[in-house]
Amino acid sequence: MMMRISKFWKTLDALTDAATDRREWASLLGDEFGCVVVDEPDCPLPLVRSTGTPATSISCPSPGGEGCPRRIVHHEDGSIRAVCGDSPKACADLDLNMSDIMVYSLDRVGLARSIASALDLSNSPASFDRRAVFKIGFHDVFAGRGFPIFLTVPGPVPSEDAAQFDDVLAHPGPKLLLAPTTSSIPAHLAAGLDRNGVSRLALDDLLELNDRGDLRPCQPTTVMFADLRAELARGMENADSNLAWALPTDARWEEIGIRFVADEVVNVSFRGETRRFEPDGLGMKSAKDGKPKAAWTYLKAIAIQGGRLPVHHARSADTSKHQKQKQALSKALRAAFGIPDDPLPTVGSDYVARFVANADDLQQGIQGQSRRKFAG
Repeated sequence: MMMRISKFWKTLDALTDAATDRREWASLLGDEFGCVVVDEPDCPLPLVRSTGTPATSISCPSPGGEGCPRRIVHHEDGSIRAVCGDSPKACADLDLNMSDIMVYSLDRVGLARSIASALDLSNSPASFDRRAVFKIGFHDVFAGRGFPIFLTVPGPVPSEDAAQFDDVLAHPGPKLLLAPTTSSIPAHLAAGLDRNGVSRLALDDLLELNDRGDLRPCQPTTVMFADLRAELARGMENADSNLAWALPTDARWEEIGIRFVADEVVNVSFRGETRRFEPDGLGMKSAKDGKPKAAWTYLKAIAIQGGRLPVHHARSADTSKHQKQKQALSKALRAAFGIPDDPLPTVGSDYVARFVANADDLQQGIQGQSRRKFAG
């Protein structure tokens, strides 16, 4: 069974620094309290944690008087009481225990990781900083091509400094900013983001909690992000791009076949489809003289030798030269097909192609070249 946690998202808008005493968290969250507070029995989503610091005051019912908030008084017998400072008293004094007055705070890193996992984002940072707005990953549309997603939890008094959105605005193309609710970002700042092409969505509308305590999207991300995905696809069609083939996000090098049918022509196959490329189509043609780059020569050598070439050579200069060619080829192939993994990892003493490399259609004279005499 899925559960919405709307009170939690709205509470993040209400609390300065997303922190307050445990008693107020319980009051604001109601039946969602046990879902997110870390020391609650069977808490499924531990996002609110004790800071280990007791509060010195307790909030008052609204509207409060001049003596608000209620001051916490520790008595010699160990009892704790929240005392109204107004005269006459505007609200009742409260008897409390130590648990009530401990300050609990949102685990921002835990929240960011939970959202990134729920939305299946790629390239999530190894660590998250505490800036007001920060990137939590990318939603991939094609292999190696997607748009960034940013998160902000501004609280009840958001910063008026538009510079906090500089990293968002600096990213070309579509980008998405997430906030707890549609009201989290002040209207004038939201209008500025809209004018600069920043899409905004509320976590309250996107995510819900499953029985295992995991945040999950309310709809498939392909549906929720349909407009952004279409915008990115249009941008790739209308702009110069070094992407030779927009492959699905789950594409693997092992599904790619590269077959030389002529010295400067390859047929690339993927999941039953084949496309023809020359060096310029794969980013391997020199702009200076129009000839294939060394990376193309290395690709041909890999194909001739059945997908393996040695790492080390008799002369260190040759080893260094071939290493540079291998690195250039890996970079070009990643750019051409968007698959981020290394297409030519080192296995033992060889560079080994993860794709299927073939040069059987080339002239027989080429087939007899020495395994160690291939560099251009």
